[in-house]
Parts: sequence; C-alpha cells; structure tokens
Amino acid sequence: MWFKELTWYKRIGTKMSVLTSLLVIIFISAYTYFSIKSQREYLTEEVIRSVNLLSDTIKLSARKDMLLYSPSRLHQLVDTFGTQPALEKVRIFNYVGEIIYSSDKSEMGMLVDKRAEQCYACHSAEKPLEKLGTPERTRIFNSGSYRVLGMINPVYNEPDCYNASCHVHPPDQKVLGVLDIDVSLKPMDEQIRSAEAKLLATGISSVIALAILIKILMNHFLHQPLRKIITGTHRVAQGDLDFQIPIRSKDEIGIFAASFNQMTQDLKRAKISLTEWGNRLEQMVAERTRDLENAQQQLIRSEKLASLGKLSAGVAHEINNPLTGILTFSQLLMDQFPPESQEHQDLKVIVQETIRCRGIVRGLLEFARQSAPEKRTVNIEELLDEVLYMVENQESFQNIKLEQDIDANIPQLMADKDQLKQVLFNILMNASEAMSGAGTLQISAEWRPDRSQVVLHFRDSGPGIDPEHLNKLFDPFFTTKEMGTGLGLAISYGIIKAHRGNIEIESTLGQGTHVIVTLPAEAPVQAENRNAGARFGAP
Repeated sequence: MWFKELTWYKRIGTKMSVLTSLLVIIFISAYTYFSIKSQREYLTEEVIRSVNLLSDTIKLSARKDMLLYSPSRLHQLVDTFGTQPALEKVRIFNYVGEIIYSSDKSEMGMLVDKRAEQCYACHSAEKPLEKLGTPERTRIFNSGSYRVLGMINPVYNEPDCYNASCHVHPPDQKVLGVLDIDVSLKPMDEQIRSAEAKLLATGISSVIALAILIKILMNHFLHQPLRKIITGTHRVAQGDLDFQIPIRSKDEIGIFAASFNQMTQDLKRAKISLTEWGNRLEQMVAERTRDLENAQQQLIRSEKLASLGKLSAGVAHEINNPLTGILTFSQLLMDQFPPESQEHQDLKVIVQETIRCRGIVRGLLEFARQSAPEKRTVNIEELLDEVLYMVENQESFQNIKLEQDIDANIPQLMADKDQLKQVLFNILMNASEAMSGAGTLQISAEWRPDRSQVVLHFRDSGPGIDPEHLNKLFDPFFTTKEMGTGLGLAISYGIIKAHRGNIEIESTLGQGTHVIVTLPAEAPVQAENRNAGARFGAP
C-alpha cells in the first residue's frame, strides 16, 4: 500500500518518539549533571570540614607543648599525625614564614614564598589578617596526578601565651604562626568518579529504557491506530465502503475512527442512492428513447399509410375496370376451348392471376377507404366468440388447439365492432397460417385498471418470425407469404390506432409469435353505471 512507501523518518510516530527521547535525554542529562556537581560539592565540603576538624585537633593537641616550649614532643606529635595515609604533609610556620616543624624533615628551617598559593590569603596586603574564615584558609591544587587539599590554621597570640614567662612575643602580635595541613583528595576523586560513572550509567540506562518505552507506547497508541486509519482511507479510496476501522479507545483517535466509519456509511448510502438514481435515470432515458423511437416509427408509418392510401385509391380505381374486362373475356375464351387443351390451361392461369390482382385491388380499396370508427358498446368476450366461430370452420383451423383465458372483470369497450372483428380475424388467420394448420393458439384478455386498458394476447406455437422482419410487419405490401398481399397487418394497425390503442408483435425463432393488442376502456363500475343510465333514459 502507498503508506508503506513513506520513509520511516517522515512518520509522525518517529518524529514524536525522537522529540520525546531528546527531551528525556536533555532532562536526564541535566539531572545527572547537577547531581554529580552537587555530589562533588558535598564531598568536597565534607573533606574540608574533616580537614578543618583535624587541623583544630592538631592545633589543640600541640597547644600545651607550645606553651611549655617542648620541641621534642611537638615534633613527635607532628610525626604521629604525618603518618596518616591521607595526610600529605603537616607543617608549622612561624610568623616570618620559616618552617619550624614539618612531617617532611627536609623542609625544616626553610622559608616559604609568601606569594605562593598557600600564603597569599594571609599576606595579600603584606601583613597577615587577624581572622580568616574556612574558605579563605582552604586551597586545592594539583600534585602530580592527583589533587591536594591544603588548609592553614593560624596560631593566635592568646593571653596565656604572651603572659607566659618563656615567651617573648609582645601582646600586640596577633599571629604567632600557622599550622598547614595538606590532604590528598585522590580517594575522594576516585569516589566522585565512581559516583559519576554510576550516575552516567543510570542516566544512559534510563534514557534507553524510556526511549524503548516511548517507542512501544507510540507504536501502540499512535502508529497502529494511524496505520489502521490510513488502511481504511486507502480501502475507501479504492471503493470498499464496507470497511470499518476498529475502535479500541475513546480518545481523539477513537473519535476520529468513529467519525470516519460514520462518514463511510454515509458515503455508502449516498453511493447506493446515486447508483439507484443513475439506474433509474438510465431506465427512464431508455424508456423515453424507446417511446420516442416508437412514436417516430408510428408517425412515419402513419404518414406512409396516409400517402399510400391516397395513391392506392387512385390506382385501384384505374386498374379495377381493366381487370374486370380482362377477367370477363378470359373466362369467355376459356369456355371456347376444351378443358384438356393447352389454350384452356393458359387461359385458366390468366383468369386465376386476374382474380388475384382483383383481390389486391380490393384490398387497396379497403386500405384507402378506412373511415373513422363508429363506436358503440362492445363486449370483448362476445366479440372473441364471434370471431372464433368464423375461423373454426376454416380448413386451416381444424387441427389447431385453442386455449382461452378471459378476465371476468373486463369492462365493455367503446369501439367499432366490425373493424375490431376484422383485426381479430386477420390476427387469427395469420396465426393459423404460421402454424401450418397444426399447433396451439393461446388467447387471453386482461384488464389493467391502473392504466384503464384492455390487453388481448395471441400466442401461437409457430416457427416464429425473423428479427429482421419484425420492424416491417406493419408496412403495406410487406409479406412473407407466397400469395399474401401485405395489407392485412397494415389495415389492422390503422384500425387499432384509430381506436387510440396499440398493436405489438413479439417473436423468437423456434418459440412462436406473440401479438399484443391494447385498447383503452372505462372502469367496470363506470361502464355499468353508464349502461344503467342509458337504460333508464339518463342523459
């Protein structure tokens, strides 16, 4: 499907997953960074506090030895503390910067640079400060491959010191010396690096886990529903309006899926309505086209019949008299020759053909003299009985089986009885001739109250009519019979049309022919009421 061709990085689920993952990475990275920074500051403060406490402890421990001026015990104390693993150095400076005691014996007696890192806090103004806070007394510097925390702790000239008999320091000298302790930060840095590694590992694991979780959630709550919606739109675009998107949630996507399904159903109903209306419209157009074609054919046929009627009347009058003379003299000459003579046989043929010509002329006269029907009440069942009585004595009807089905509710017709009899007689004779005197002829009559019509059906079991001839059957002089004139159906057509009816012929080769005669009629109740009014003198 077309949505599978969409590049993965262009999908909305991928974009949202990447964006959410980036936000998570930024958040966790910031949290990890500030956590590491806070942890480092906390550990540094703890070390400073511990070193400060150690420095105060050493200073207090050495106070008594300094008051008693006991260098050996002071050296022993410094050496004892200097052996601690974390302590890099323990030194004591006098007020002029000379190292008088140190855990590193090689430094004793040396003067330190007052501008060095460990001295500038006290001697930044070329004279020591009287009081220093812990941050000012602390410095961190590198010593090779690790860091070192140095802390100075001034030894102040207190009253019990400058009042002692052994000291010569005047009372106005505030600082007698400085206790300097250097502590290695290597264990703390290793602990910090370990904590950083753990925090980084936790952060990366959290990012990966959250990214996977976001991907799973996006796939479940967004990608899969969108995939089904896209599948639905594709199926609907292909014309499958029965496809329904499954609704598994009540969120925006679920509402969209429900709306889409409703839209699909509406489209289906609209399509069905349009299809039905299109089919109905096509049917109506076909019916109207067929009606127009029939009307056009009827109009052409009527014009042809009218023109032919005028021509036939003139031709019949002009030919009838010569034919009468030919027939009379041919019969007189035929009687003068013996029946077995060739002359007699030739004259007999002339007489027969002349009689045939006279029949054609008579038909032309009947066709030309068609007059308006003189309508009166006609009972269709009685009319059929009279016509059948006439044809039953014909030789061609001796072996034909007649089947009748007459609707009892058929009203009486207002028609010219003689003209209708001529039409029915012609139809029955054509049927008998088509069946060659053997077969079944079904005659039925039905009443159609919705159209106020009486419909007569004549079905024979003959060989049927070639489809090429069906449209020519009502044309004058068209016939498929060897001795036919081709005027019988043309005359019948004119009579039925004069009665505002219709005559149709349906036929299939090998299945017989069906002649349908439709005549307008009044409803049975109306016809009975009118007949009753006529009997009692109603107008």
